[in-house]
Amino acid sequence: MGEAATRKALQIDVSTNPSNNDTLVINGVTRTWKTSVTNPATEIAIAGSAALSKTKLFLQIAANPYTGPLILQSVDADSIKLTAQVDGALTYSQTGTTWATFTLSTLTVVSAYNVRMPISVEPATTRVTIANDLVTAMASATGAFGTSDAHMANFASLTGTQTVTGKSLQTGNIDSLTIRNGSTDNNTSIELTDYQGIHFNDLNNGARRYTFRPNNAGLPSVFATASSATANTSVALSDALLTTNADALLNVSSADNRYVRLTAANTVTGAITTSANITATGVSTFSNINASTINGSTIATAASIGGTIGALTGGTIGSSTLTSPTMTGVVTISNAGHLVTGRYDDTTVTSGNAILNPYNASFVKLTGMVNDVYLVGVQGGIDGRILIIYNPHSSYNIDVWHESSLSSTAANRIISNTEANISGVGGVQMITLIYDAGASRWILTNFET
Repeated sequence: MGEAATRKALQIDVSTNPSNNDTLVINGVTRTWKTSVTNPATEIAIAGSAALSKTKLFLQIAANPYTGPLILQSVDADSIKLTAQVDGALTYSQTGTTWATFTLSTLTVVSAYNVRMPISVEPATTRVTIANDLVTAMASATGAFGTSDAHMANFASLTGTQTVTGKSLQTGNIDSLTIRNGSTDNNTSIELTDYQGIHFNDLNNGARRYTFRPNNAGLPSVFATASSATANTSVALSDALLTTNADALLNVSSADNRYVRLTAANTVTGAITTSANITATGVSTFSNINASTINGSTIATAASIGGTIGALTGGTIGSSTLTSPTMTGVVTISNAGHLVTGRYDDTTVTSGNAILNPYNASFVKLTGMVNDVYLVGVQGGIDGRILIIYNPHSSYNIDVWHESSLSSTAANRIISNTEANISGVGGVQMITLIYDAGASRWILTNFET
């Protein structure tokens, strides 16, 4: 009988020149590095460099071999190797400076044995060993079993053509699977005899439900094949070349227009009903949305939404803020609606010369006056903007100064119809202004005091 054995090999790489009295111990035998050798059998001469000392080590071991014997080899300029006999001992250590690195490896050595036939004459444990070795040996064969060989009847061939009549269960992963539609050539036409493909039957395996098969481009399509194991009521025999694939649930080749594609352009002509959220992360275009309701949704979180809302019949835009809109048509407010403009209570205008900043308001109430005020300018002029200023104080007046140079910005100045300053009397004034972009001035249209 054959058996496995081991053989140890030790490589010694002399990386640094040894120091005096450093030692090397192999299988319990000590050799000592010396600058001056007095006993050549146990001492190794230190040379001028690590490479030269490696040569001294090789020559010392060659002249005084280790028992075993250990086989000595010179590997390169810095290394030697010691190899033990089969199953022989090989140990090592060093002392002093780290003058070398050691690599100990164990090699497996196998001896051969004869095989007796019939194998039943061998003991049970021996039969297992022989059978396992025979299976391992077959992995090195360059020949192949014939697909029609009797002893291969229960196995699927890797390359040959076979007919599997029984059911099989694949529990691992299938890395690659090629299925043709049953034709004897390489085209992808449907055979008229059997409806080839991958079939999915119902739970009781009584009827086919769906089938995967190639379309006319050789790419898989999904068909509804709810019928018997051989019939197909959803794909007509006249469509033998799958040229139209009209009956397929999904055609991969044509990116079936019955399904929304993730990357290609899509046109949906039928109704879409979804109970989940729809998130559009790219540029979205909604055309001809009629009789639709958008409830509780955020159309955009960006700074602006461009586009046109046309013929919003019966619709409502509620609780919304319109920033810088342009209305080109007639805006009608029903008798149930209200037009509310912005209001601002100003506390910064207190007395003397003042330039008012109304911010976004159309109505400004001066609540901070402590003395008479001379209005020399107003900020925020936009063509057609109307501004109403209210002085509620009965003890202080507000005057409007015509083309006052005290407003350093000319576009903030006010023009009165008298081309002169307008003075308030007895407190409580109401002032109405409109901005003229052509003149770059506020126009005083009304002054009540």
